[in-house]
Amino acid sequence: MGSQHADPALTVRAPADVKGRATEVLQARGLEMRGFVVACLTALAADPDALLNQIEPHWPAEKPRGRPRREPAPPDRSAD
Repeated sequence: MGSQHADPALTVRAPADVKGRATEVLQARGLEMRGFVVACLTALAADPDALLNQIEPHWPAEKPRGRPRREPAPPDRSAD
């Protein structure tokens, strides 16, 4: 059976130290993480260029997706 919720879930794993500092900042202002994420998504939809330009210096490095390999990947031979 599918989800009964009107809005789809969004699962994100932020580094613990970043999430902790952000939670402290939001709580000090009486705000919640969920509301902050929804506000950011709303701002992105309203004016993508402005928001993306502002957060560009904070963009995280890309991480590999999926399960880690059981054995190391073969060496990259594309430079040969």
